[in-house]
Amino acid sequence: MDIIISKKVELIGWLAGDDLILQYVHSQELITMAEYTRIKSIQDPIKKTTELLDMILSKGQSCCIAFLELLKKNEVNESRPELREWIANVNISAEQKENSNTTQAGSASIIADNEAFLLKNRGKLIDRIKTVDRIVDDLVMTGEMAANVHAEKTEQAKMRKVLDYTNSKKAAKLLVDALFKHAGDVMEDLITA
Repeated sequence: MDIIISKKVELIGWLAGDDLILQYVHSQELITMAEYTRIKSIQDPIKKTTELLDMILSKGQSCCIAFLELLKKNEVNESRPELREWIANVNISAEQKENSNTTQAGSASIIADNEAFLLKNRGKLIDRIKTVDRIVDDLVMTGEMAANVHAEKTEQAKMRKVLDYTNSKKAAKLLVDALFKHAGDVMEDLITA
């Protein structure tokens, strides 16, 4: 994440005016259809690119890493020599290692099957997670799904709804990452139990 922040101005310059980057990001499911539509409606290319980068950054380290991996693809960077030169020297595996060391203390890699972990610990997660609104902000949910979660009156009902919406490997991975970020103590307890 830090590498994107430190190069944000240059990335805006390299990517502004290229609507294909939005198509690539959407095709990789780094943003939702609602987010894609909102960004696509922005007319100013600099504002559009800034909004896209801010959205990627707001989704956390795993989304940032996927974005960097996308930028490494030849078809994405072929018309931008400065971007191609810079991204060729970015060590994504070091970024991933830093992510697991700093935001999750390496614990997320202990979970081999995120979906099975969430299913096994469903009741405990519903009972113990108290930061659901912050977790939802890190997930790739449609506006309607997020609104449905936020509309619930209790943290338990919100967490139940989040778990009900987690119905793919990617969604399970994003949820586990967000749980480590916002409720690391609970996750550590569940892993070591």
